[in-house]
Amino acid sequence: MAGLSAENKLRYIYNMRVVSHLAKRIKIKYPAFDESGFCHTIEAKLETLGFGERERLIRDALKKYLPKDFKRSAHILIDSLEPALGLEPGKTDWDSFIVIPLTEFIADAGIDHFSLSMKTLYEMTKRSSSEWAIRSFIKKYPEKSFALFEKWTADKNPHVRRLVSECTRPRLPLTARLRRFQKNPKPVLALLESLKDDEELYVRRSVANNLNDISRDNPEIVIETLKRWLRGASIERRWIVRHALRTLFKQGDKKALALLGYLSPKISRVKLKLKSKRVPGEGNLSFHFLFLSDKSQKLMIDYRIHFMKSNGKLAPKTFKLTIKNPECGDKISISKTHSFKSLSTRKHYAGKHEVELIVNGAPVAQTNFTYTGGGL
Repeated sequence: MAGLSAENKLRYIYNMRVVSHLAKRIKIKYPAFDESGFCHTIEAKLETLGFGERERLIRDALKKYLPKDFKRSAHILIDSLEPALGLEPGKTDWDSFIVIPLTEFIADAGIDHFSLSMKTLYEMTKRSSSEWAIRSFIKKYPEKSFALFEKWTADKNPHVRRLVSECTRPRLPLTARLRRFQKNPKPVLALLESLKDDEELYVRRSVANNLNDISRDNPEIVIETLKRWLRGASIERRWIVRHALRTLFKQGDKKALALLGYLSPKISRVKLKLKSKRVPGEGNLSFHFLFLSDKSQKLMIDYRIHFMKSNGKLAPKTFKLTIKNPECGDKISISKTHSFKSLSTRKHYAGKHEVELIVNGAPVAQTNFTYTGGGL
């Protein structure tokens, strides 16, 4: 599967080709496996289902056709796995996603078998990811899970090290939150301490994402942690700090901004102009702004649009623009076009909107425009 597009949607990651291949590998290790029945059970319902539904369909078919003895089923699945994945930055092995329903089978059928289940998920992680399935064990066995994760932070396999950070994210997408660690993130932070200087960007990015999650509920703890991490920090660790603070930056958190040297901006002669005060449906908002820097300083420049929502109220969303390091007297001039094209994840409503220029978290200029809706 080369990639995803409108014609090649996420749900098609789970298709009969990968299902048949999985069935054949299980059959080799478990000759009594009803390969035909397994495939027919899935094929009969697959076409109309979405991504998550397909995943659960495959999981339930495994429950139906594998032995009822969990220990036996777990060993069959381990033995039937493909060779472990390498680490190829920028490349996604879509076929490896077929392992995810296997991890969900383990979470469902093996929840009372901690050691064997974690051993199985450890092996599956080397082929795909167990970040969602393993959270069932975190919730039921938090202390035992975290003791194991501490060992995994030093594992030679980067997929396993990343799993430690990714599965403990309090707000991991596509699954329920870990509310215990939203309230007290200290056990998670202890694991991240061991991973903050990992040699792989793949792992460090997950560390940053975890910290960004934590910052939504515990900003002060994250800021204090990152202040300490910045002492003698490498370029790689400074990247983690910047990426981890992105939500707080968008919120204009002064302490977070100051951590990287973005102080109250000293600027003058600010002008914000729109190409048009009216934006048609599927059209663009084009704007230009300029200002003078009154001192040598670091500037983080963003813009914020207050979108009209279905309830008639405005809701703000901040978008990144650029970083500048002007000298005193330098003129900053930037043009930007923002698309109002509809997406499956974004719907626009006609009415009055606002756009603001944000510098170092502070609004410095604002104007209104009307989104008319309809077509171009």
